[in-house]
Amino acid sequence: MATLAQKIRAEQKMRELLEQNGLPPPDAVEYGYTCVRLFFYESKTVVVVDIDKPPPGEQLIEEEEDPAQRPSEHT
Repeated sequence: MATLAQKIRAEQKMRELLEQNGLPPPDAVEYGYTCVRLFFYESKTVVVVDIDKPPPGEQLIEEEEDPAQRPSEHT
């Protein structure tokens, strides 16, 4: 799990990067367990900054299995 200090640094770096490139600041920011999410309402965009690997037992979205391949709960 990323520390609070790592999350704050990641947010600050992203804000600096956005400002340096003439982009608007995020409308909202959320700190996850292993990431920081920056929300931009007008463009309906979310930027996710991964800081740390997920905790044991958790999967990255890209690693999740295809729901169509899961066995049915009713069988």
